[in-house]
Amino acid sequence: MHPRKSLNDHNESVTRDGKIAAWLLAFVYLFSGLSPVATSFDSRWTVFIAMSLCQHGTTNLDEYSRQIRESHYYGVECVGTDGSVRRGGPDPCAGHWYNIYPIGGPVLTAPLVLGAVGVMRLFRPLLEHFHSARPVIAGFLHGDYDAAHPLLEMEVASFLLALATVVIYFIARRYLPEKRAVILALLYALATPAYSVGGRALWQHSPSMLLLAIIILMLLKAEEKPWLAAWVGLPVALAYTVRPTDSLFVILFTAYVAVRHRRYLPYYLLAALPVAAIFLCYNFSIYHQLLSPYYHSRLDGFHPRNWPTFGEALAGNLISPSRGLFVYTPIFLFSIWSMVKGWWQAPLKRWLSALTLAHWIAVSSYVECWWAGDCYGPRFFADLTPVLVLFLIPYLARWEGLSRVARTAFVACALIGLAMHLRGGWSEAVYEWSVKPVKIGQRLERLWDWSDPPFLR
Repeated sequence: MHPRKSLNDHNESVTRDGKIAAWLLAFVYLFSGLSPVATSFDSRWTVFIAMSLCQHGTTNLDEYSRQIRESHYYGVECVGTDGSVRRGGPDPCAGHWYNIYPIGGPVLTAPLVLGAVGVMRLFRPLLEHFHSARPVIAGFLHGDYDAAHPLLEMEVASFLLALATVVIYFIARRYLPEKRAVILALLYALATPAYSVGGRALWQHSPSMLLLAIIILMLLKAEEKPWLAAWVGLPVALAYTVRPTDSLFVILFTAYVAVRHRRYLPYYLLAALPVAAIFLCYNFSIYHQLLSPYYHSRLDGFHPRNWPTFGEALAGNLISPSRGLFVYTPIFLFSIWSMVKGWWQAPLKRWLSALTLAHWIAVSSYVECWWAGDCYGPRFFADLTPVLVLFLIPYLARWEGLSRVARTAFVACALIGLAMHLRGGWSEAVYEWSVKPVKIGQRLERLWDWSDPPFLR
């Protein structure tokens, strides 16, 4: 082949991929961002932390005491000057109010949140002439970030979802032609917890999934450009500041770099060092210890007395009608089979399989609340969505070689997942299941009640 023609073909392919990525970004953002349901639960204070950082240079929530009271002290803790911590109310707080959840997510998304608030205020002169009976929409039209915070969260979360979708597309393009890579990317964006959890609000899972996808892409590219392995330390470290269970990312990917890219391990650690130092110093300045109380969650499932509950959690996170991964996303059964058979020809495949197993065990060992509280579907598995989707690559790569039964089952499972997860973005009733007729924590048998599953509400 003529060198110039080969170069031109490569440039055309890169250009097409860029255009496809732009269309994916726009479509996924608009589809998710215009969905009617936002779920600002654990992420309740994300917008307010961003505003506090902008206006006062701090992450405490002291100026929002009214909102804290009106939220019945949900998701906040009073931290004394000596580092003592009191969860919830009442007032006064002999110290400062802080969000109980990890600080990484709110800080990482703060520029996007501030941008969304800025856009809202920019268009206020035009939008305030419109009216809505819904308080959240009305707040947005009038430029009130307090009332509009669930919508602002959903817009930023939808953008993160769209970015992750683009990253998934570029990973898929290493193994698949354009159209099939698009199919895989859209499968990730619409038919998995990435949409029903990650796109609905700024949960910890939203940036966690994006960071995981970036880590995987960088490590795959490191096969041709080994120096990229050094920079992986940055998103790996950031992931831990976002979500405690992402400690598994730290362990697995650090070990991977040590084994496969040993030469770059010192630089990998050096890239992670600034993030780790800032994170630990921040915690120490507030709590007088290196980690916040949220990072001390007890995985009691490993204690013998809790083994029966641990066993229930292991099963429940896979097959229960309330939180079962394979109930809400049955196509991931194909992913597990792909892992077992080792079909995906990626150097990371065994490591990602081990990560999936370790994650399942870890989230299930949190027996105190293995069902992930008030939410919809398999929320605790949301972080691993990029991994499970990527293990579907072998099926799309040899689609014509699959039997008709296998192709039919694959498409059927994908459509079931699409229907399940679209309900998470279009139906408020599926979330009311967690509290009606009684709060799920008060009647755990509801977790296994096939006569009243959340997706049929």
